[in-house]
Amino acid sequence: MAVTNLATVDEFNTYIKSKDLTVIHFYAAWAAQCAQINDVLEEMGKSADYKGVNFAKIAAEDVPEVSLKFGVSAVPTILLLRNSVITDRVDGANPAELATKVKQQMSSKDPVPIEIPKPKENIEERLKKLINHAPCMLFMKGNPANPRCGFSRTIISILDSYNADYQTFDILQDNDVREGLKKFSNWPTYPQLYLNGELLGGLDIVREMGEAGELEAMLPKKVSLEERS
Repeated sequence: MAVTNLATVDEFNTYIKSKDLTVIHFYAAWAAQCAQINDVLEEMGKSADYKGVNFAKIAAEDVPEVSLKFGVSAVPTILLLRNSVITDRVDGANPAELATKVKQQMSSKDPVPIEIPKPKENIEERLKKLINHAPCMLFMKGNPANPRCGFSRTIISILDSYNADYQTFDILQDNDVREGLKKFSNWPTYPQLYLNGELLGGLDIVREMGEAGELEAMLPKKVSLEERS
């Protein structure tokens, strides 16, 4: 069976309604690995070993809404479907894995749908949310109860000495944030202190501002139970 070329969203939606196993390659014309997978699908489509399987390809960039809906964020990506439901997938150019998974799905009497991966949040948007999570945000190694470096321990002591109301984020728990924030704020070291979404600086600047009498007035203060009532 020849590989069907799908060009529109409607063609895609109609094609995947089949109760038969359907294999669809999300490709890009500029990607050499996609050309390899297209050749593999052509061979599989001609082979009696894959009789009854529908093979198709679609340009991922031409149908962005479909790519987003089905969790396709890179090419080549191959989806295996029945009745419009994804039962397996292959990410990247791996003909051996593709052949194995197609065989498995052909013999499966009760295929189980797989979860569609959610698109990863843009790191810049995530960093903006984090630095604005609280009026005073400290990105540090560890947490206030257990600082994981001397610089973080010192800046916590300074903030606590002013009874500052602040939130923290442990960069050791998230490498995307750890590396991304360095570039986002053009500040290569930690800890980093943010006030109202703006970088104030690291330990040296915070210490200098404290010694100059400039820091205390800038920091939000914790409110006691008596003051709340």
